[in-house]
Amino acid sequence: MLYLKPVNYEDIDEEYRAISLMPADENGFQNDYYGVSKEEFKNVVIPTLLNNSKGINLPEGYVPCTFFFLWDDDRIVGLFKIRHYLNESLRNGAGHIGAGILSDSRGQGYGVEGLRLAIEKCLEIMPEDEVYLSVHKTNIPSIKMQLANHAYLVREKEEQFLFRVNPKIKDITFSLIDLERNDWKKNVDKDVIIDDISTNDFEGKIALLNIKEVKAPLCIDSPNGTVKIVDKGYKHLMIAPQNQNWWLTAVFDENDNLIESYFNITKVNCFDAKTPYFIDMKLNVCIPANGKPTIMDDSKLKEVYDKSMITKDDYENAYLTANKLVNFINSNHEQYDSFIYEQYNKLKSV
Repeated sequence: MLYLKPVNYEDIDEEYRAISLMPADENGFQNDYYGVSKEEFKNVVIPTLLNNSKGINLPEGYVPCTFFFLWDDDRIVGLFKIRHYLNESLRNGAGHIGAGILSDSRGQGYGVEGLRLAIEKCLEIMPEDEVYLSVHKTNIPSIKMQLANHAYLVREKEEQFLFRVNPKIKDITFSLIDLERNDWKKNVDKDVIIDDISTNDFEGKIALLNIKEVKAPLCIDSPNGTVKIVDKGYKHLMIAPQNQNWWLTAVFDENDNLIESYFNITKVNCFDAKTPYFIDMKLNVCIPANGKPTIMDDSKLKEVYDKSMITKDDYENAYLTANKLVNFINSNHEQYDSFIYEQYNKLKSV
C-alpha cells in the first residue's frame, strides 16, 4: 500500500537510508541533508524538521513545511515537502510541494500517485484555493507527473514552468508530447531520426519515427471518419518549430502513402530538454490526404477556457494560430504536400 507519513523517530533507519540516497540537488529537488551522519540525522535533522512543521525557529523568509516520506508498505520510495502556505517568493517559484522519487523506484508510477497523495495533504493544510507547483523544463518525468494530476501551465520562467492544480477539476489532463513519441505505450519497437530544420518561416527540429512493432493499432477520429495512424510499418514525420505555437505530424502507412497530417496547437514548444516536446492546447488542425484542413476539438479548448485553465489571450491566440494554418494550407495545398514529401524522403534516405 502506498501512503505518506511525516518524518518521525520510529522509522529512523529507513528514513536515513532514503535521505542518504537522494542527491543534494536533482532536477530542482533540494535535499539539504544529503551526506549527514546517522547521529546528526537523529539529533539535528529530525528535530529541525519537526520544528519546521510547527513553524518554530524558521529562517527568515521560510514558511512552515512538513517533510513527508512516501512509503510502499515497509519501504520508502520518495520524499515530499509540503509547505503550509505561500509567501510571495513561493507563489512565484517553488510553490506548495517539493517532490523527489528515489532512483531505484522511478518509472513505476510512484511519482504520479505520490503527488496525488501530496495534493490531498495540501488541501487539508493550505489556505489557498489551488495547489501551486513548479518544475524544471528539463525534467520531463516530473512535468508528466504534474500533468497527470490535472495541473495546468500558468507561467514560463527561464528554467522553470509554474503549474497549478484546481482541486475541483479532475476530468481534464493536458498532454506532453515529445519528438520521439515516448508517450505512446502502444509502440513496442521504434527508431527515430532527428535533425535540424530551417526554412524562411521557422527553425526547429524534424524527426522521422519508424514504427517497427505495436501492441495494437491506434485509430482516431478525423474529418473523414475513423483513421488508423499507428501500426506496424507506419512512419510519422514530425516538425517542431521554435518560437511557434504549433507542431506538425504527417502520418504515412507501410507503403509510404500519406494518410493525413495534423497540427497540434500548443501552449509551449520547449527545446530545453534533450528531446524537444510540447504541452498541448486542446485544439488541432487536421488535413486528410487530398482533403481540406479542418479545425477540430474546439469544444475542448472552450472547456479549458471556461474553467480558467488558460487565459483569454491563450484562447484567442490558439484560434488565431489555427485559422492562419487553415488559410495558408487552403492557399498553398500543393506546396504544402510537396514540402511534407520532400522532408519525408530526405529523412528516409538517412
